[in-house]
Amino acid sequence: MNKFFRFPALPTRIAVPLALVNLASFVSQIIQIGVIDTLLPLALTNAGLGEQHGGIMLSLYWLADLIGGFFVAAILRKTHPVIPLVISGLSFFILIVVVMYAPQSSFVLPATLFAGLGLILRWVVCDGLIVQLAPIDKMGRVVGFHETLMGLGIVLGPILIGWLGDDALVLSGIALLAAIVPVLCGFALPPIEMASTQKGAGAALQRWISHWDLVLIAFAAGFIEICFLSVLPLQAQRDTGLADGGLWLAAVFVFGGTVCQPFIGYMSDKSGPVKLAWMCFALLLVGAMPLALAGYGAFAAIVQFALGVAVAGLYTAAVLIAASGRGKGGYQVGVLVLVSQSYTLGAIVGPSAGTALLVMIGNWALPILVLAAAGISVGLLCMRYLAQRAQRAKI
Repeated sequence: MNKFFRFPALPTRIAVPLALVNLASFVSQIIQIGVIDTLLPLALTNAGLGEQHGGIMLSLYWLADLIGGFFVAAILRKTHPVIPLVISGLSFFILIVVVMYAPQSSFVLPATLFAGLGLILRWVVCDGLIVQLAPIDKMGRVVGFHETLMGLGIVLGPILIGWLGDDALVLSGIALLAAIVPVLCGFALPPIEMASTQKGAGAALQRWISHWDLVLIAFAAGFIEICFLSVLPLQAQRDTGLADGGLWLAAVFVFGGTVCQPFIGYMSDKSGPVKLAWMCFALLLVGAMPLALAGYGAFAAIVQFALGVAVAGLYTAAVLIAASGRGKGGYQVGVLVLVSQSYTLGAIVGPSAGTALLVMIGNWALPILVLAAAGISVGLLCMRYLAQRAQRAKI
């Protein structure tokens, strides 16, 4: 078992920048996904604005992230990584302050959109550098280690809210610290190496069409993950009167993917990222139905843990499929950005669909959404596989 969790030996010239990228990602992730995805709908709901309002606002956060993805490659070509990290930190610090001190104000919308732009900038900078620096034969384990820290950052978000959700000053201070650390790391990071890609709306559309299987896998990961993070606290609040049960289950959900990422990366190195994606979809389909009957005890924690492994594995598989296109000139960042944009597209739809379905059918909302996302994805990928097999047979 140790071979799954043993980090591969790397030379100092690679290990040091990798460590700095991981640190920058980790501290940013705590706030940008772990805290914001749970705090935003919960804080707005508690401020009297309604569950659906909070879900829509979180969807707008991810919509800004999606739109920003179309411009991030151009920004990175002209700037050192430290500049996007400054923008990223400033954006999420402002949003936390506004949500904690003035959740009913008109400043929430622009702060949310600005924070979404900051998220995509940090996301592509860090993912791009991880993929650029990792040796090809150790890519799965390096990416798996990175995703372990990303998952841990998400886990800490609901925990922080559970402990400090009512202390606006302390939570804002933590957000400020989380904004400063990546900037300090950024000064020591190398520029992102980019391979040339065709530009324009037509070229961007062609990338989406050509890599639609990659888009589908990342979309399912974003849809399910953000749906769980936003819906679980609200569902627990409806059932028990307190959000605490849902917050801790959200932490367990992310923790499952976090601790299993080294194993996920190892499996990808040995079997390939495509097979990894198939295994994750199978686990989602098996685990969806017990979710409706799990409640908030030990059995619920086991189910959430398993589903968290599946969702984390889907995102890692998508990153590794995109990374397989590395060439001498660097990466086609347009393809790598597809992963974050597709995940983001799922994250936009997830909170709104989850909160709306929660209002309509209660605790069956999450199982139905998991079955729909995984089932449709598997069906489309099977059709693609059969079509490719038929085409090869003709040749």
